[in-house]
Parts: sequence; C-alpha cells; structure tokens
Amino acid sequence: MTKLTEVLQFISQCDESERKQVINALNTQRRVANEVATRQLHIGARVKFTSSKGRGIIEGIVTKINKKSVKLDCEDHGRWTVSTNLLTLVHTGK
Repeated sequence: MTKLTEVLQFISQCDESERKQVINALNTQRRVANEVATRQLHIGARVKFTSSKGRGIIEGIVTKINKKSVKLDCEDHGRWTVSTNLLTLVHTGK
C-alpha cells in the first residue's frame, strides 16, 4: 500500500504534461491486459465473472468475441456482455 500512496502523492505533484503521460501509461497497460485476456478466449469457452449487480459469480459460455468485450450465454442468468479482463476461464477437466 505504501507504493500506491507514493504514486498518488507523485500524481498530485505532477504538472499537466506529466499527468497526461501517467494517463497514457495506464491506458496502454489496460489495453495490453485486455488484449492478453482476449487471446485466451474462444467461442464455446466456459468462463466466469463476478456480477456488478450483486448476483455473485456467474458462469457462461462465450458466444461472440468483440475487441473490448465478450458476449456470453449464462443460461438461467440470461445473456451478458462483459469486458474481457473481468473474465476467468473455467477449466472443465477434459
């Protein structure tokens, strides 16, 4: 947690140009993480995620992979569109 405090303190002391560099670095990191997560997925893969609507952990099957999100068929929980970096592959043991 100390490193986070140091980072936040550094950001509060930055000028506008330095803040833009920090924002660009964070956006790049987020984009790379999203691309890595997307490469692990395929149509028909079983995945899980934690619902932001208080429904707990939901499992579903990937039906479509978009650039920034994945469409899922979650059976009783309906169809969801979820960001790829929020998904975890479920290993079926096959």
